[in-house]
Amino acid sequence: MTLSRQLFFDLDHTLWDYDANAGETLRTLYENYGLISHFSTLAQFRQAFHKCNHQLWHLYNIGEIDKKEIRDNRFTYILEAKEVAAKQLARELSNFFVWECPKKTTLLPNALEVLEHLSSRYQLGIITNGFDDTQIEKLRNSNIEKYFSWVITSESIGYRKPAIQIFEFALQASNGASQKAVMIGDNLDTDILGANLAGWESIWYNPGKLSNNPSQPQIHDLLELLQIY
Repeated sequence: MTLSRQLFFDLDHTLWDYDANAGETLRTLYENYGLISHFSTLAQFRQAFHKCNHQLWHLYNIGEIDKKEIRDNRFTYILEAKEVAAKQLARELSNFFVWECPKKTTLLPNALEVLEHLSSRYQLGIITNGFDDTQIEKLRNSNIEKYFSWVITSESIGYRKPAIQIFEFALQASNGASQKAVMIGDNLDTDILGANLAGWESIWYNPGKLSNNPSQPQIHDLLELLQIY
């Protein structure tokens, strides 16, 4: 095994298919809780969730809200936007989502093949802004926990990407050096900015081809990593 380089991955939207797994969980919520009375279609419910969830996670990543705000109020805001005041229903939806979604196992295309190949040559780690309980469950249930020597969550160390401190912690945990560390993730504002500020190499996982910025190394398919490492 090549120990001179450490490859760190983000988890959600990079390896674990958040959109697919959340979508499956939202379908169950929609059907089991009769949400058709508030949202005319499942697609409308999913759209409302993803819009609200994206906004809340952005606020969390920049330190303006905490975990409790996301978990306690995410579905409250979604229902209130439809002029539905139902705190008990919102609590039940939240509890179900937090419990069930991490059990889903869909990975991004080619993630398993890439991890299998890279883990035979490098030490791999996870750096995630997600929460301890759900992230560990996702790794275990999707059967990829075995590939990672380190799983570093912002919740466990008190710093969130793009804070340099979370990357410094990762280096200490892996006995590495910034010149040998690589961050692979989908989020320019957290994964890539933080890695670059810390002096790491970074690769932007950009399957949607959202930008043509030639100065930022990027891939559109995880399989492209095997042409690099």
